[in-house]
Amino acid sequence: MYETGSKEESVTHVTTTEARGGSRTRATRNILTISLLLIVIILAVALGFGFFETGQSGADNVNTENAAQQSAGPSPGG
Repeated sequence: MYETGSKEESVTHVTTTEARGGSRTRATRNILTISLLLIVIILAVALGFGFFETGQSGADNVNTENAAQQSAGPSPGG
């Protein structure tokens, strides 16, 4: 029913540079390092100048009023 035959496997040997798929320069590492440092610096500057600070919005006021009404108890008409 099943045939058992020997399959010939070919093994390909490649150099380290070919296996990595590119050159052995450090350009990619340098670009990633510089980009990461720039992002951290920009985020620090943004936080330092308060770009992420927001004042109280209208939704915050409505939520505060609703919470005050709920803690006061049910309304007499409802």
